[in-house]
Amino acid sequence: MLRRLSLVLVLALVAGSAPLRAESTPVINGEVSGFELCEQAVCGAAIFAGLYHGQVGFNPLALGLMSVAVTHEDLPSVGDTADITGGTWRLRLLSGRLISGIVTGGTLAHPEDDDTFDATVHLQVLSGGSGTLTFEGVLDHNVFPPTVIGSLGD
Repeated sequence: MLRRLSLVLVLALVAGSAPLRAESTPVINGEVSGFELCEQAVCGAAIFAGLYHGQVGFNPLALGLMSVAVTHEDLPSVGDTADITGGTWRLRLLSGRLISGIVTGGTLAHPEDDDTFDATVHLQVLSGGSGTLTFEGVLDHNVFPPTVIGSLGD
């Protein structure tokens, strides 16, 4: 009887286990569109603000404001990339909830002969949740102020 109970317990633990994933809690999947408030050369970090819309937790229609202060190497030449070296970020939902953390890295790529850059930014959630997020989007320096648009998610 004890052997059967032990076997059932082991099977339950193995069958019920799930692989670890580097995703955020709460789940965050949505879109961000905004603009650059201040360039790194002036403010010590490139500072962006924008609107967020998408899923946060069980709410598929969450709205909020996102801000990021990010540091990076010099903007890359065509065909090159530059590393994103750090920073901080905040997502303030209209409900009042605040989720925030640090920028842990990423890249800016300059694939075409224009003033647009493909941005990949890795974010660590430190307050209001846990886990990691990634922003993937386009930074457009063809307009003033520069704009940014992309997706934010696990």
